[in-house]
Amino acid sequence: MLFRPSKLPDCVRIRPPLYDPSFPYIIFWSQKSGCTTVVKWFFAQLGLLDEALAYSNWIHDYEGQVFKKRKFYRRELADALKAGTHKVIKVVRDPMARAPSSFLVLAERGAILERRHHWTQDHWGLVNAWLEAHGKPTEPGLSFIDHLEMVKEAEAKEPHSINQHISPQFVAGEEDFVQEVIPIEKFADWVGALSGQDGIKDVDMAALGESRHHHQVTERRTAMFAENGETVPIARGAFANGKFPSSKVFINERTRPLIRETYAADFARYGHLYGH
Repeated sequence: MLFRPSKLPDCVRIRPPLYDPSFPYIIFWSQKSGCTTVVKWFFAQLGLLDEALAYSNWIHDYEGQVFKKRKFYRRELADALKAGTHKVIKVVRDPMARAPSSFLVLAERGAILERRHHWTQDHWGLVNAWLEAHGKPTEPGLSFIDHLEMVKEAEAKEPHSINQHISPQFVAGEEDFVQEVIPIEKFADWVGALSGQDGIKDVDMAALGESRHHHQVTERRTAMFAENGETVPIARGAFANGKFPSSKVFINERTRPLIRETYAADFARYGHLYGH
């Protein structure tokens, strides 16, 4: 029996995994967790990668606008999860590393593009409203500390009310289906071991990992946040030229506890994979 749309599990409704009836794996994943590589690998397995890249250089356009738009995709996916017809995996990233990486997206070029809408543009509206509500000026931008506080407050009110690039990786309900959790750092090894089994094709993972989504880290930008970088605000699209500070400058004794609080669900589920 198929789920009705209103009865879809949250893990399907909020962040639908990758599914095709002909492929033996259902893949849960999260934005800012190596998702571009995972999605490209999935489409390569289905023989759809060339078609997807011809549709758009940004693989998620094809994923969201074509592949997952097919009629009854989510309902069939939910039915397959309930029936246990596929092996179910979840690809995750170290929540301690993902937190500052997600924050830096707010300084990407998409935040100031006029010809194309980007989710960060909406998010900056929420940022300014949050800053004003907390008696903080909007003009300098948002610091990492304030970013974490904003996400923590939003998640406490309603889980996954913040954009999926920023919200926790874990979605309640997926634990009922996921059989194996794979760190993105070990994903290439995992697929390499599978090649030739279960109809899995051998794919050049190095080529799949190439993405314009990656930040170019420079010493100059990193130096800007060398001391108390977590309190230095970044403006909308501040690093639109693609040059970024290292995300590591935002992880220190002051921010570690707050990252753990903000992403408590991720640390509870995936922290042991990273020694947390």
